[in-house]
Amino acid sequence: MQTLVILAHPYAKSYCHALYHRVVQQLEQAGHIVDRLHLDSENFDPVMRGTDLAGYARGHSADPAVPLYQARIDAAQQLVFIFPIWWEVMPALLKGFIDKVFTNGWAYKPSKLGVKGHLTHIQRAVVVTTMNTPKWAYRWLYGDAVQRSLVRGTLRKCGVRKVEWVALSPVSHATDAKRQAWLQQVGAMFAA
Repeated sequence: MQTLVILAHPYAKSYCHALYHRVVQQLEQAGHIVDRLHLDSENFDPVMRGTDLAGYARGHSADPAVPLYQARIDAAQQLVFIFPIWWEVMPALLKGFIDKVFTNGWAYKPSKLGVKGHLTHIQRAVVVTTMNTPKWAYRWLYGDAVQRSLVRGTLRKCGVRKVEWVALSPVSHATDAKRQAWLQQVGAMFAA
């Protein structure tokens, strides 16, 4: 299976980077073809500018990287997103990636019921997040923003039927043993 692993964290010594390396390692050991997409290393510009928006409804972008990213998603059967939750949402780097890359006509088409998703070839998407907010507070006080915006509001809406979300929290107070256990847990999701 071809898997695109998308990392949206700029700091090389972050726990997200450790998760990214473990996921890639497990996928390769399991025989998957792995396409690594580290948005910060690629200097991806997340800003949706007027020139981008002018062509958005027609499925175009002024950013020459967008069709290349779309081709990488087209080639994948599995997507993995790894990122921190900052201020209860995804980093601007990932939000901008979705805004610019998931274009009308390519990722979806408007319909009377909202949208018709075009990414039905994706067999599975896994969202791995880190945060310092306790899970109970994230759910009950902040409304599970990532669940609503990325899992349901983007991936499922665009036709990805199987989406799993692993929320690791609170990372700032986790012991080394807990962090290692999380690495094992996340890695095991890709061992088969």
